[in-house]
Amino acid sequence: MWGIKLLPWLLLLGAGGAQAAELACGDFLSQQGKKPAYLVYQGCQQNMERQDQPFEARYHVDGKHAGQAETYLRRTHGLPKLKRYCCMWDSSLHSWRDRRTGYAYTMFMATEETPVRTRAAWPQIERFVVQVNGYAQDP
Repeated sequence: MWGIKLLPWLLLLGAGGAQAAELACGDFLSQQGKKPAYLVYQGCQQNMERQDQPFEARYHVDGKHAGQAETYLRRTHGLPKLKRYCCMWDSSLHSWRDRRTGYAYTMFMATEETPVRTRAAWPQIERFVVQVNGYAQDP
């Protein structure tokens, strides 16, 4: 009898424990798997000006490794393929939830303005930027 009444509470406690640790700034890509060395972590800060105040981790990738980085991020996190818009290369914003922690993340990969028009010429681009936003609460 007591077991039946306690079961819902035990399930709630178990569900609440899904988030193993409180989300904080850091190298999110390393925390979620084996990050390749060419994805260079630049730092993280919490953006208090944005809704839900996400933690924003930034990375850079040399143009010569951009194709590898895109492939890795597509395979591991589902990042959409980069496309050329106007005068830059950009992925659309992608989101996912870490199954282990339950935290939500968004990601994009982009360049600054560049005259480079083909993927084959990506090595001519000095740097691509990857940003991963982590949300302690659902965005």
